[in-house]
Amino acid sequence: MKIYRCPVCKKTLSKSEYERALGILGERERHLQHEKGQLQRRLREAQAKEKKAREEGIQAERARAQRLMAGKEKQIETLKERIDQLKKGSTPQTEGLEFEEKLASRLRREFQDDLVDHKGRDGDVLQSVRFGDQTAGLIVYECKRTATIQSQHIRQANAAKQTRHADFAVLVTTGSRRGFTGLTQLNGVLVVAPLGAIPLAGVLRAHLIELLRARVSRQRRAQIAFKLMEHITSPQFKNPIEEVVQLSTELQEMMKDEARDHFRVWKKRWDRYQTIHWDSSQVRANLQLVLHGRAPKPIGQPRVPQLQLPTATT
Repeated sequence: MKIYRCPVCKKTLSKSEYERALGILGERERHLQHEKGQLQRRLREAQAKEKKAREEGIQAERARAQRLMAGKEKQIETLKERIDQLKKGSTPQTEGLEFEEKLASRLRREFQDDLVDHKGRDGDVLQSVRFGDQTAGLIVYECKRTATIQSQHIRQANAAKQTRHADFAVLVTTGSRRGFTGLTQLNGVLVVAPLGAIPLAGVLRAHLIELLRARVSRQRRAQIAFKLMEHITSPQFKNPIEEVVQLSTELQEMMKDEARDHFRVWKKRWDRYQTIHWDSSQVRANLQLVLHGRAPKPIGQPRVPQLQLPTATT
């Protein structure tokens, strides 16, 4: 006769008692397995939340570090510019004069019918727009090579507009401020990045010629000029000018990258040619020593002069 014992206490049981005990244990095991599954799921959820929070924290810290780095890089760039100015004995004001000379030269080249005058230390570039044998209007430019767009430069450009009786005042600046992406209007002055100056000049020039052809009165011209400035700084016009600035900047950076890549290749080739020259000259020198009955010298490390690019010629 088969003997049935309790799985827990080993007490002798009848067959029915034994089967009931097994059922209870099986149910308990299933319950424990269910609780274990729930705990494992909660653990995975907690770990996922912890990982997400950690990643978000890392991303937030990374973004903060990038913002700080960008600010430091801008400060470093400003300091580098100032150091370069000190080395050259220049200032932002004297470099502004050079900036104005370049703008005047470019305006003369692009608009050959106009009279472009650079007033030197008075700080103005005047573009007298000509149509046939008549003067259609006057545009005055102020050029500033600074890190930020400064209010005093806006006032200076506005004062130049009043003094010169100009139709438009344009501040061409390398500076930046919050919200400025290449073109804006501040207190009656059009503010533009250097790469957008010539396209803007073309628009203003065409406007002045149209006013001349329409024989608009002086008072009415001022009202229309104000409306034009509002249109120029509206998104539908400003976006193409800003795109010109952005694309021109990207093209300039591409040229710089291309030049750096070329220089790296040239330097590598230069180093190889110099090493070949060094090795061959050492071999020849040792052959001469052997021919004269002397012991050859060990070939040392090659002495490679730095690659110097030729200076630009005009």
